[in-house]
Amino acid sequence: MNRFDIFAEKFNFKRAVIIYLIAAILTGILSAGFLAYTFRDKITFVYKYHRINEKANDNKIGFENLEPELINLANSSSDIVDILILNRQNQILFSAKNSNLSKNGILDLAEISGKKSHFLADQKNSNVYFRLMKGDKLKFSMAMLGIENEVEQEYEDYYFYEKNYNVKKVYLLSYITDKLSGDKVYFISDIRPIVNGEFYVKIVAVLAILFFMLYWVLLAFWVYAQALKSKLNSAMWGIITLFTNLAGLFVFLIYRQGHQTCYKCGALQNKSNLYCTFCGTRLGFVCKKCNTIVSEKDNYCKNCGSVLKGERKQNE
Repeated sequence: MNRFDIFAEKFNFKRAVIIYLIAAILTGILSAGFLAYTFRDKITFVYKYHRINEKANDNKIGFENLEPELINLANSSSDIVDILILNRQNQILFSAKNSNLSKNGILDLAEISGKKSHFLADQKNSNVYFRLMKGDKLKFSMAMLGIENEVEQEYEDYYFYEKNYNVKKVYLLSYITDKLSGDKVYFISDIRPIVNGEFYVKIVAVLAILFFMLYWVLLAFWVYAQALKSKLNSAMWGIITLFTNLAGLFVFLIYRQGHQTCYKCGALQNKSNLYCTFCGTRLGFVCKKCNTIVSEKDNYCKNCGSVLKGERKQNE
Protein backbone atom coordinates (compact mmCIF):
# COMPACT_ATOMS: atom_id res chain seq x y z
CA MET A 1 0.00 0.00 0.00
CA ASN A 2 1.43 3.38 -1.02
CA ARG A 3 1.67 6.43 1.24
CA PHE A 4 -1.34 8.13 -0.33
CA ASP A 5 -3.57 5.12 0.40
CA ILE A 6 -2.28 4.99 3.98
CA PHE A 7 -3.08 8.68 4.35
CA ALA A 8 -6.56 8.15 2.86
CA GLU A 9 -7.32 5.33 5.31
CA LYS A 10 -6.27 7.39 8.34
CA PHE A 11 -7.82 10.67 7.20
CA ASN A 12 -10.57 11.89 9.54
CA PHE A 13 -13.29 13.02 7.13
CA LYS A 14 -15.76 13.91 9.88
CA ARG A 15 -13.36 16.39 11.44
CA ALA A 16 -12.38 17.73 8.01
CA VAL A 17 -16.01 18.35 7.06
CA ILE A 18 -16.69 20.13 10.35
CA ILE A 19 -13.63 22.36 9.91
CA TYR A 20 -14.56 23.01 6.29
CA LEU A 21 -18.14 24.01 7.13
CA ILE A 22 -17.07 26.29 9.98
CA ALA A 23 -14.42 27.95 7.81
CA ALA A 24 -16.80 28.32 4.84
CA ILE A 25 -19.61 29.80 6.96
CA LEU A 26 -17.31 32.23 8.77
CA THR A 27 -15.65 33.28 5.53
CA GLY A 28 -19.04 33.76 3.87
CA ILE A 29 -20.38 35.85 6.76
CA LEU A 30 -17.25 37.98 6.98
CA SER A 31 -17.08 38.46 3.20
CA ALA A 32 -20.75 39.41 2.95
CA GLY A 33 -20.41 41.78 5.88
CA PHE A 34 -17.28 43.37 4.43
CA LEU A 35 -18.91 43.90 1.02
CA ALA A 36 -22.10 45.20 2.63
CA TYR A 37 -20.09 47.72 4.65
CA THR A 38 -17.91 48.73 1.70
CA PHE A 39 -20.87 49.24 -0.65
CA ARG A 40 -23.35 50.34 2.03
CA ASP A 41 -24.19 53.68 0.36
CA LYS A 42 -24.84 52.14 -3.04
CA ILE A 43 -26.80 49.21 -1.61
CA THR A 44 -28.92 51.62 0.43
CA PHE A 45 -29.61 53.69 -2.67
CA VAL A 46 -30.71 50.69 -4.75
CA TYR A 47 -32.85 49.35 -1.90
CA LYS A 48 -34.63 52.68 -1.33
CA TYR A 49 -34.93 53.15 -5.07
CA HIS A 50 -36.83 49.89 -5.39
CA ARG A 51 -39.09 50.76 -2.45
CA ILE A 52 -39.96 54.11 -3.99
CA ASN A 53 -40.47 52.42 -7.34
CA GLU A 54 -42.95 49.98 -5.79
CA LYS A 55 -44.84 52.80 -4.10
CA ALA A 56 -44.90 54.76 -7.35
CA ASN A 57 -46.40 51.79 -9.18
CA ASP A 58 -49.16 51.58 -6.56
CA ASN A 59 -49.65 55.33 -6.51
CA LYS A 60 -52.80 56.63 -8.23
CA ILE A 61 -52.51 60.34 -7.46
CA GLY A 62 -49.07 61.26 -8.82
CA PHE A 63 -45.60 61.59 -7.35
CA GLU A 64 -46.22 64.59 -5.04
CA ASN A 65 -46.73 62.43 -1.94
CA LEU A 66 -43.33 60.79 -2.56
CA GLU A 67 -41.42 64.05 -2.14
CA PRO A 68 -40.43 63.47 1.54
CA GLU A 69 -39.02 60.04 0.70
CA LEU A 70 -37.21 61.43 -2.35
CA ILE A 71 -35.60 64.11 -0.19
CA ASN A 72 -34.60 61.48 2.38
CA LEU A 73 -33.09 59.30 -0.34
CA ALA A 74 -31.24 62.24 -1.91
CA ASN A 75 -29.72 63.19 1.45
CA SER A 76 -28.79 59.61 2.34
CA SER A 77 -26.07 59.28 -0.28
CA SER A 78 -23.34 61.65 -1.38
CA ASP A 79 -23.42 59.99 -4.82
CA ILE A 80 -26.87 61.41 -5.61
CA VAL A 81 -26.67 64.70 -7.47
CA ASP A 82 -30.42 65.27 -7.49
CA ILE A 83 -33.82 63.61 -7.75
CA LEU A 84 -36.25 65.40 -10.03
CA ILE A 85 -39.96 65.14 -10.75
CA LEU A 86 -40.87 66.23 -14.28
CA ASN A 87 -44.21 66.51 -16.05
CA ARG A 88 -44.95 65.29 -19.56
CA GLN A 89 -43.48 68.53 -21.01
CA ASN A 90 -40.22 67.80 -19.13
CA GLN A 91 -40.73 70.78 -16.82
CA ILE A 92 -39.12 70.28 -13.42
CA LEU A 93 -41.83 70.21 -10.77
CA PHE A 94 -39.64 69.17 -7.86
CA SER A 95 -35.91 69.05 -7.07
CA ALA A 96 -34.72 67.21 -3.96
CA LYS A 97 -31.39 69.06 -3.84
CA ASN A 98 -32.23 72.20 -5.80
CA SER A 99 -29.42 71.52 -8.25
CA ASN A 100 -28.72 73.66 -11.30
CA LEU A 101 -28.92 70.84 -13.82
CA SER A 102 -31.39 72.95 -15.75
CA LYS A 103 -31.44 76.70 -15.25
CA ASN A 104 -34.63 77.30 -17.23
CA GLY A 105 -36.65 74.69 -15.32
CA ILE A 106 -36.79 72.22 -18.20
CA LEU A 107 -34.69 69.10 -18.66
CA ASP A 108 -35.24 68.09 -22.26
CA LEU A 109 -33.03 65.06 -22.88
CA ALA A 110 -32.22 63.55 -26.26
CA GLU A 111 -29.74 61.12 -27.73
CA ILE A 112 -26.39 62.73 -28.41
CA SER A 113 -25.79 63.37 -32.11
CA GLY A 114 -28.50 60.85 -32.95
CA LYS A 115 -26.33 57.95 -31.83
CA LYS A 116 -27.88 54.70 -30.68
CA SER A 117 -26.07 54.74 -27.36
CA HIS A 118 -27.24 54.97 -23.76
CA PHE A 119 -25.98 58.54 -23.41
CA LEU A 120 -28.37 61.48 -23.31
CA ALA A 121 -27.89 65.24 -23.06
CA ASP A 122 -29.99 68.33 -22.44
CA GLN A 123 -30.27 70.23 -25.71
CA LYS A 124 -29.54 73.50 -23.86
CA ASN A 125 -26.69 72.16 -21.76
CA SER A 126 -24.42 69.99 -23.87
CA ASN A 127 -21.66 69.99 -21.25
CA VAL A 128 -23.53 67.43 -19.13
CA TYR A 129 -24.15 63.88 -20.34
CA PHE A 130 -26.41 61.30 -18.73
CA ARG A 131 -25.84 57.55 -18.93
CA LEU A 132 -29.21 55.76 -18.85
CA MET A 133 -29.25 52.90 -16.33
CA LYS A 134 -32.21 50.81 -17.59
CA GLY A 135 -34.81 52.79 -15.71
CA ASP A 136 -36.88 50.76 -13.26
CA LYS A 137 -34.68 47.69 -13.72
CA LEU A 138 -31.77 49.14 -11.73
CA LYS A 139 -30.02 46.23 -10.02
CA PHE A 140 -27.67 45.78 -7.09
CA SER A 141 -25.04 44.43 -9.49
CA MET A 142 -25.04 47.73 -11.39
CA ALA A 143 -24.42 49.63 -8.19
CA MET A 144 -21.63 47.34 -7.00
CA LEU A 145 -19.68 45.57 -9.69
CA GLY A 146 -17.65 48.34 -11.22
CA ILE A 147 -20.42 49.85 -13.36
CA GLU A 148 -18.94 53.33 -12.90
CA ASN A 149 -15.65 52.28 -14.45
CA GLU A 150 -17.49 50.68 -17.34
CA VAL A 151 -19.52 53.84 -17.93
CA GLU A 152 -16.40 56.01 -18.02
CA GLN A 153 -14.78 53.66 -20.53
CA GLU A 154 -17.97 53.49 -22.58
CA TYR A 155 -18.17 57.28 -22.66
CA GLU A 156 -14.61 57.57 -23.95
CA ASP A 157 -15.24 54.91 -26.59
CA TYR A 158 -18.16 56.94 -27.96
CA TYR A 159 -16.92 60.54 -27.61
CA PHE A 160 -13.14 60.58 -27.30
CA TYR A 161 -12.85 62.47 -30.62
CA GLU A 162 -15.11 65.36 -29.61
CA LYS A 163 -13.71 68.69 -28.50
CA ASN A 164 -13.16 68.98 -24.75
CA TYR A 165 -14.66 65.54 -24.22
CA ASN A 166 -12.62 65.20 -21.02
CA VAL A 167 -14.17 68.26 -19.33
CA LYS A 168 -17.78 67.23 -19.85
CA LYS A 169 -19.56 65.87 -16.80
CA VAL A 170 -21.18 62.45 -17.00
CA TYR A 171 -23.93 61.37 -14.59
CA LEU A 172 -25.85 58.15 -14.14
CA LEU A 173 -29.59 58.38 -14.78
CA SER A 174 -32.36 56.00 -13.75
CA TYR A 175 -36.06 56.75 -13.75
CA ILE A 176 -39.59 55.72 -12.90
CA THR A 177 -42.69 56.86 -14.77
CA ASP A 178 -46.40 57.39 -14.25
CA LYS A 179 -47.96 56.21 -17.49
CA LEU A 180 -51.32 57.83 -16.72
CA SER A 181 -50.10 61.37 -16.06
CA GLY A 182 -46.84 61.21 -18.01
CA ASP A 183 -44.86 62.43 -14.98
CA LYS A 184 -41.35 61.09 -14.42
CA VAL A 185 -38.88 60.84 -11.58
CA TYR A 186 -35.21 61.14 -12.51
CA PHE A 187 -32.59 59.72 -10.15
CA ILE A 188 -29.31 61.39 -11.07
CA SER A 189 -26.10 60.22 -9.42
CA ASP A 190 -22.43 60.95 -9.83
CA ILE A 191 -19.84 58.48 -11.11
CA ARG A 192 -17.87 57.73 -7.96
CA PRO A 193 -16.42 54.24 -7.97
CA ILE A 194 -15.65 52.71 -4.59
CA VAL A 195 -11.88 52.74 -4.08
CA ASN A 196 -10.68 49.18 -4.77
CA GLY A 197 -14.35 48.12 -4.86
CA GLU A 198 -14.00 45.89 -7.90
CA PHE A 199 -10.83 44.37 -6.42
CA TYR A 200 -12.68 43.50 -3.20
CA VAL A 201 -15.45 41.80 -5.14
CA LYS A 202 -12.90 39.76 -7.09
CA ILE A 203 -11.14 38.69 -3.86
CA VAL A 204 -14.44 37.47 -2.41
CA ALA A 205 -15.19 35.66 -5.68
CA VAL A 206 -11.77 33.98 -5.55
CA LEU A 207 -12.42 32.83 -1.97
CA ALA A 208 -15.79 31.41 -3.02
CA ILE A 209 -14.15 29.54 -5.91
CA LEU A 210 -11.42 28.18 -3.61
CA PHE A 211 -13.96 26.83 -1.13
CA PHE A 212 -15.96 25.31 -3.98
CA MET A 213 -12.84 23.64 -5.36
CA LEU A 214 -11.97 22.36 -1.89
CA TYR A 215 -15.45 20.85 -1.55
CA TRP A 216 -15.09 19.27 -5.01
CA VAL A 217 -11.72 17.67 -4.19
CA LEU A 218 -12.82 16.63 -0.68
CA LEU A 219 -15.83 14.79 -2.11
CA ALA A 220 -13.68 12.95 -4.65
CA PHE A 221 -11.16 12.10 -1.91
CA TRP A 222 -13.97 10.69 0.29
CA VAL A 223 -15.18 8.43 -2.54
CA TYR A 224 -11.56 7.37 -3.12
CA ALA A 225 -11.17 6.42 0.55
CA GLN A 226 -14.48 4.55 0.65
CA ALA A 227 -13.62 2.64 -2.51
CA LEU A 228 -10.22 1.80 -0.99
CA LYS A 229 -11.88 0.38 2.12
CA SER A 230 -14.25 -1.64 -0.05
CA LYS A 231 -11.31 -3.13 -1.99
CA LEU A 232 -12.51 -1.52 -5.21
CA ASN A 233 -10.55 0.38 -7.85
CA SER A 234 -10.16 3.51 -5.72
CA ALA A 235 -8.28 5.50 -8.36
CA MET A 236 -11.04 4.93 -10.93
CA TRP A 237 -13.83 5.93 -8.54
CA GLY A 238 -11.90 8.95 -7.30
CA ILE A 239 -11.26 10.21 -10.83
CA ILE A 240 -14.89 9.62 -11.85
CA THR A 241 -16.11 11.68 -8.88
CA LEU A 242 -13.48 14.34 -9.50
CA PHE A 243 -14.83 14.88 -13.00
CA THR A 244 -18.53 14.36 -12.34
CA ASN A 245 -18.90 15.40 -8.67
CA LEU A 246 -22.38 14.51 -7.33
CA ALA A 247 -23.16 12.30 -10.30
CA GLY A 248 -20.11 10.16 -9.55
CA LEU A 249 -21.02 10.09 -5.85
CA PHE A 250 -24.56 8.85 -6.57
CA VAL A 251 -23.30 6.16 -8.95
CA PHE A 252 -20.83 4.98 -6.33
CA LEU A 253 -23.47 4.85 -3.59
CA ILE A 254 -25.90 2.99 -5.85
CA TYR A 255 -23.19 0.53 -6.84
CA ARG A 256 -22.26 -0.07 -3.21
CA GLN A 257 -25.92 -0.44 -2.23
CA GLY A 258 -26.27 -3.28 -4.72
CA HIS A 259 -23.57 -5.29 -2.97
CA GLN A 260 -22.85 -6.58 0.52
CA THR A 261 -19.90 -5.59 2.67
CA CYS A 262 -17.73 -8.02 4.53
CA TYR A 263 -18.06 -7.12 8.20
CA LYS A 264 -14.50 -8.28 8.91
CA CYS A 265 -12.34 -6.71 6.18
CA GLY A 266 -14.80 -4.23 4.61
CA ALA A 267 -14.46 -5.64 1.09
CA LEU A 268 -17.44 -5.22 -1.20
CA GLN A 269 -18.93 -8.54 -2.28
CA ASN A 270 -21.70 -9.77 -4.54
CA LYS A 271 -24.90 -10.46 -2.66
CA SER A 272 -24.73 -14.07 -3.86
CA ASN A 273 -21.34 -14.65 -2.18
CA LEU A 274 -21.40 -16.91 0.88
CA TYR A 275 -17.75 -16.19 1.67
CA CYS A 276 -15.61 -13.07 1.36
CA THR A 277 -13.25 -13.39 -1.58
CA PHE A 278 -10.59 -11.37 0.30
CA CYS A 279 -10.52 -12.85 3.81
CA GLY A 280 -12.71 -15.97 3.55
CA THR A 281 -15.20 -14.85 6.21
CA ARG A 282 -18.61 -16.49 5.94
CA LEU A 283 -21.16 -13.91 4.82
CA GLY A 284 -24.44 -15.75 4.33
CA PHE A 285 -26.50 -18.86 4.93
CA VAL A 286 -27.92 -21.61 2.74
CA CYS A 287 -30.78 -24.02 3.16
CA LYS A 288 -29.39 -27.50 3.84
CA LYS A 289 -32.11 -29.17 1.81
CA CYS A 290 -32.09 -27.16 -1.42
CA ASN A 291 -28.91 -25.02 -1.10
CA THR A 292 -30.89 -21.82 -1.65
CA ILE A 293 -29.27 -18.68 -0.25
CA VAL A 294 -31.33 -17.34 2.64
CA SER A 295 -31.19 -14.29 4.87
CA GLU A 296 -30.05 -14.36 8.46
CA LYS A 297 -33.52 -13.19 9.55
CA ASP A 298 -35.44 -15.83 7.56
CA ASN A 299 -37.17 -18.55 9.58
CA TYR A 300 -38.20 -20.64 6.55
CA CYS A 301 -36.56 -21.29 3.21
CA LYS A 302 -38.15 -19.23 0.45
CA ASN A 303 -37.61 -22.08 -2.04
CA CYS A 304 -38.65 -25.25 -0.22
CA GLY A 305 -40.25 -23.97 2.98
CA SER A 306 -37.91 -25.83 5.32
CA VAL A 307 -37.33 -24.55 8.86
CA LEU A 308 -34.03 -22.68 9.02
CA LYS A 309 -33.34 -22.14 12.71
CA GLY A 310 -31.58 -25.41 13.22
CA GLU A 311 -29.97 -25.21 9.78
CA ARG A 312 -28.34 -21.86 10.60
CA LYS A 313 -26.76 -23.28 13.74
CA GLN A 314 -25.24 -26.10 11.72
CA ASN A 315 -24.04 -23.64 9.06
CA GLU A 316 -22.35 -21.56 11.70
